[in-house]
Amino acid sequence: MPTDTKPLWTTGRKLAGNLVPMVIGVPFLVYGVRQYPTHGFAGQTLVGLFGFLIVTWLATNFLGLCGGWGLKEKLGRLLHLERPFDKTEKHFVGFARPSYSGLLDPHEDVGYLLVHDDNLEFFGGTQRISLEKASVKKIGFRANPHSVLGLGRWVSVEAVVKEKPVRFLVEPREKSTLIGNVFYGTRLRKRLEAWFDSKI
Repeated sequence: MPTDTKPLWTTGRKLAGNLVPMVIGVPFLVYGVRQYPTHGFAGQTLVGLFGFLIVTWLATNFLGLCGGWGLKEKLGRLLHLERPFDKTEKHFVGFARPSYSGLLDPHEDVGYLLVHDDNLEFFGGTQRISLEKASVKKIGFRANPHSVLGLGRWVSVEAVVKEKPVRFLVEPREKSTLIGNVFYGTRLRKRLEAWFDSKI
């Protein structure tokens, strides 16, 4: 359930992850566009355009998480204050409900995915949501906006609660790069599948 906690995952943080890579990449685009009257779609124009694509992809990979820097530690301290010395398995993730639509970032909130024996829990800055293992039907991947660049995807936990389908979407933010989190997501999916297959 939502809490009265002041949001940590702010609009400014969401904007930073998109704005910083674009600031780095756009000069290459401007250069390519300015070369077009002289070179057409050749030579220096292509250097600028391809430079924009490559540099923006690299900047997104390495700096796309910059808006969330420091949140892992802040939320870790908040979790510790509420549950001192809790040894529950946890993973730092971005989270969203299927109904969420964000123009700046696919993550509705960021926080910890806690893997309990009989349920999964998301402990975030504003969202606190639990999903019982007994309601889970499937665990897999789903695309999100990061998938367009090959830099992300959801780990999706599909369930049925009170005869209604629900979806619990998380994307790892444990690593410092987006591509690193893609590989971490593969391991997280396998871990959750093992959790799902185990007896309570």
